[in-house]
Amino acid sequence: MTKEKPGLTEILEANRRFIYALLMMPIAGMIIAVGLIIYKKPNNMLVALGVIGFLIVQYGFTIYFFIQRLNKISNKESEKKKK
Repeated sequence: MTKEKPGLTEILEANRRFIYALLMMPIAGMIIAVGLIIYKKPNNMLVALGVIGFLIVQYGFTIYFFIQRLNKISNKESEKKKK
């Protein structure tokens, strides 16, 4: 009567789009911040846009490599189950 708990592979495959959308929320917030900074045009606009641009690139690379790692883990676990 015991049910097997879903493994990491099943959880990732079932919720892949949700996980990706959740991880992309900070980038959406930074893009909104860029729009507000351009709208207000403060004196230090270039510094603020430079910092936000750097953070977008850094976070983007971090998420890209994290997603690649999740895909590798998912593929390894699915190969183990097939054997």
